[in-house]
Amino acid sequence: MVNVNDRIEEYRRDWQAGPGGPAVKKPAPRAARPVHLATFLMLAACSLLVGGDKLLDLWRRRLIHQTQNQANRIKTELEMSTHLRLLRQYYLSNAALPPDPMGYLIPFFKDNKPYPKGCDFWGHYYRVDSDPDQFGIRSAGVDGKMDTADDLYAGVKLKELNSVVKP
Repeated sequence: MVNVNDRIEEYRRDWQAGPGGPAVKKPAPRAARPVHLATFLMLAACSLLVGGDKLLDLWRRRLIHQTQNQANRIKTELEMSTHLRLLRQYYLSNAALPPDPMGYLIPFFKDNKPYPKGCDFWGHYYRVDSDPDQFGIRSAGVDGKMDTADDLYAGVKLKELNSVVKP
């Protein structure tokens, strides 16, 4: 036979627990690692769709700028080596540089760029450097400032030239 007090106690517990029955705390479910990775990938994809065109445009402009600088560097080096050969030939013929080396070279510059004759492919003027040991042509490079790390220089050592002249 069922004890009445036990039955009352059972009803009281059910009443306190509420309509869902007795409260049992279950641990909250944790997301598995693939769900985290999928969430990250979805966020990355959405951000690329929203702002990706700006990022791609920035990369494209940067690539075009770097490519143009590299092309200007190569064209400037080629032009400098050509004009250095002219100065070298003048030195071998006359045993000295012309009194005005840039004035001597100006007629040999081609009009293949939007800058005046005597300029490199960035629009900065060349400079002829000479000292007792060597001479050469210097370009200011990308930054447009002479005597910095990005300058381009093509030179000839006089010791080498003198050994060519003397048999």
